[in-house]
Amino acid sequence: MHCELRSPERTLYTGEATLVVAHSPEGEFAVMDRHVPLLAALAASPLRIKDEENEHVFAVSGGILRVTDAGVTILAHEAISADAIDPAMIRTRREEVESAIASADEKGMLQLELDYLDVQERLQGEA
Repeated sequence: MHCELRSPERTLYTGEATLVVAHSPEGEFAVMDRHVPLLAALAASPLRIKDEENEHVFAVSGGILRVTDAGVTILAHEAISADAIDPAMIRTRREEVESAIASADEKGMLQLELDYLDVQERLQGEA
């Protein structure tokens, strides 16, 4: 089946796929050739696209996945190849957020906590 993964900035994957594994807010699901038509919201999570030879892993921050007779189209808010993620940079960012949380006033605390949870999720994905 044909598969495309796009973000607003670029196309990250286009080609044939044997399996697409994604996460909705309700849980993980998989799409294979001849899947029934589907429109699903995507949660911030890993996205795996398998072709005949390789598995391509991406981190997506949400979006939608659509299955039609023509194939699978994934429109992600933000997406990055797992190979492009730098764990050392993420750890540094976590330390920055932890430091900011320690000195934040109540007004900025919610955004800092959300930033911290985002970094934590990314690090768990690297483990």
